[in-house]
Amino acid sequence: MTSSKNRRESAWKSRKENQQPHGAIKSLAELSDEGTSGVAGYQHQHLHNKD
Repeated sequence: MTSSKNRRESAWKSRKENQQPHGAIKSLAELSDEGTSGVAGYQHQHLHNKD
């Protein structure tokens, strides 16, 4: 096995082992904060103000 192939496979394995496909797991407090603020909350307020 050549050294470049060995390096490439090693880098691939380390990327595969360290991935987080859905990002970091959020705490319940962070999830509840998302429900009251952010884009979805802004859009809801914006539509409500139009009435």
